[in-house]
Amino acid sequence: VTCGYTGIVSLENKDSMIRTVVLHSTMRVIPMLDQLRKGLQLYDLPKIMKTHQDLCLPLFVPGEDDEVCSAPHLYRPVFSEIGSANHQKEVNIINFLQDYLQEIEDSGIPEGLTVGRIMQWMTGQRHKPVLPSEKKDFVINMQFNHGCDTRHTVCFPTVSACSRTVTFPSAHLKTYTEFKNILTLAICHGQTFDRV
Repeated sequence: VTCGYTGIVSLENKDSMIRTVVLHSTMRVIPMLDQLRKGLQLYDLPKIMKTHQDLCLPLFVPGEDDEVCSAPHLYRPVFSEIGSANHQKEVNIINFLQDYLQEIEDSGIPEGLTVGRIMQWMTGQRHKPVLPSEKKDFVINMQFNHGCDTRHTVCFPTVSACSRTVTFPSAHLKTYTEFKNILTLAICHGQTFDRV
């Protein structure tokens, strides 16, 4: 409707609706691209781009730098008092997370699981922030739930993608194997942000 389609919304009219959306997008994008082209011509940038394609390509085409990595500087854990038993559990969980992400980066096992998919599960986005202001403020808050009742079999980490916060149930993540199994289940069978 926002693209200008005024007919009845039904499966029979699917092709008409798609044509309307494509036409609307094309008519919006072409003037923007023309304006960009004219702006680039002011400084003879098209000529420079033709002669130095290898230097200009990363400016316009996303490359490997856009891949999400498992950099620990992205984490902001909220630790308990240093020296406490809870603090040691929290440090172990952060180490397990780093080992897990490194293992995924290196081997890609389990199948289909990538660091990008894990970051999408945690933060709602699969890519690195692009703008410098976004990069500066991009952190993943890590919290720990020590009050979890251990009478039940398992608790899963909870995620608040809007605030980029992950809460780990420390009672159920004592070993790397437990951590790996629980986090893999949570990511593979939890809600994702890739469906509209």
